[in-house]
Amino acid sequence: MKSARVLTLLVALALIVGAIAWRVGGSGDDTTGSRTTTEASPPADAIPVEFHYSPEKADLLKPLIAEFNASNTEVDGRRVFVTGRVVASGAGASGIAAGTLKPQLWSPASSLWGQVVNHRADANLAPERSPSLVRTPLVIAMWEPLARALGWPDQPLGWEDVLREAQSKQGWAKYGRPQWGAFKLGHTNPDFSTSGLSAVVAEYLFATGKSEGLVLNDVQAPAVRAKVQAIEKSIVHYGDTTLFFAEQLQKNGPAYASAVAMEEVTVLDYNLKKAGTGPKLAAIYPKEGTFFSDNPLFVLEGDWSTPEQKEGAARLSEFLRGRVTPELAAKLFFRPGDPSAAPSDPVSAANLVDPGQPTRVLGLPDPEVLNAIQGFWRQDRKPARVQVVLDISGSMNQAGKLDAAQQGLTRFLELMQPQDEVGLTVFNGRVTQVTPPLPIRTGRARLRQAVQEQIADGDTAVYDATISAARQVATKAAADRISAVVVLTDGQDNASTTRGQDLIAQLKRLSGAEGEDVRVFTIAYGTDASTRDLEIIADAGGGKAYVGDPDTIEAVYTQIASFF
Repeated sequence: MKSARVLTLLVALALIVGAIAWRVGGSGDDTTGSRTTTEASPPADAIPVEFHYSPEKADLLKPLIAEFNASNTEVDGRRVFVTGRVVASGAGASGIAAGTLKPQLWSPASSLWGQVVNHRADANLAPERSPSLVRTPLVIAMWEPLARALGWPDQPLGWEDVLREAQSKQGWAKYGRPQWGAFKLGHTNPDFSTSGLSAVVAEYLFATGKSEGLVLNDVQAPAVRAKVQAIEKSIVHYGDTTLFFAEQLQKNGPAYASAVAMEEVTVLDYNLKKAGTGPKLAAIYPKEGTFFSDNPLFVLEGDWSTPEQKEGAARLSEFLRGRVTPELAAKLFFRPGDPSAAPSDPVSAANLVDPGQPTRVLGLPDPEVLNAIQGFWRQDRKPARVQVVLDISGSMNQAGKLDAAQQGLTRFLELMQPQDEVGLTVFNGRVTQVTPPLPIRTGRARLRQAVQEQIADGDTAVYDATISAARQVATKAAADRISAVVVLTDGQDNASTTRGQDLIAQLKRLSGAEGEDVRVFTIAYGTDASTRDLEIIADAGGGKAYVGDPDTIEAVYTQIASFF
């Protein structure tokens, strides 16, 4: 049986396509969901080809798509015009399987998503074999000083070592480094991200004592699930891609996380672009073996495509493979798509990666087992305690904003798991805690009703509401839960007693508390909200800033749910 809830979540995320763009801190657009990256509409009489690809390839593919469109490639005398869209791999898989996304060419991070699509759709939409554009292995990225404390590079390390440390109560004091605190592990949400799915599969392999060949009986065993649940307690939070993790590592250093499962390409990008004079990340290639993100080029066999569109997609695939030489791939820190071709600089030891690794490549389980792993992970993952903060000032009556926000929050509540807790705070000129965090297992209906009962009137005290909710969550913050606040506002603060700089200072303290940190996510809702102010608030709170409107707010809440 497929999980209806995860399919609902991922289909909703797919609706983001071309509709929203958001920012992390003040660093610019982070296209971890999806957005259009070329002209929105093809010229008249052209053959339109939709090309969806995972976010880590955006810098590689955007100029190549433009070059292809400028080449005036034709099929049957008609020009082929490509519209490129950045779509996270998991969201792409779900959207294609459900029929809400209809690309002709699709390049997720790994071929495994093609298997997932075919399994969910019960149809052979993605070819069994497709050429690889570029490749990059999954590694355990660990701060160089921390990796050396564990014996790297002389001592082979792997999931066994990292997951053992993740469960240890001694933390880095065990190695004479108490100042480093607890061992904190990070990985992305396996419903959305290739690295997250691979990491959770690795946890199950570790828990069963296997190196590959997981079967349903393995992942269903209570003792195995208990081990995975213990590992997940050390997770900082989840999310849809490792790009956000990289931003947080740059900002907070080892205090944020000790190790993160990510692709080698992201480690190189961090070391060469983000590290500056600070510590760098060492790429640990697990001694048990690891997985490759092979970035396939799938010409999909969907009935939504004409023969001319499929031919246009095949021409684009051929064009891209001809343009992406090993040298070009290396410039953007990838390995060549041909596994027999040697990686080029900067894939080198000087940058704390090893071009001779991995020596063992693992095969992922069958789609049926992957589905089971994703389902059990949702039940066994680290639970969350979240206070959602909703603007009910008078301006929320305009353009159906309150109604749409209520629908988005209802979707958010549907996506939370029984082990999570969610509360509701509303604000206009004053702040009202409607309910503290309630167990979703018993309180979901009450929370839905509380959301729907709100009416809009008055001013906007977003600063007061944000700090009130953050303090409230902080009173029960603990290492065994992800603690967070999600704030939506459609305007600028005009009624708070809290000053902006005091709010920032307090959020920084709350988000930096060892094992008891509270993360703040913000939504600038509509054109009158202060996007920059909300970016600063989210940055201080260790979370992420989003931009939405009544048409996209449900997808924004869905995206935020991926962090829990």
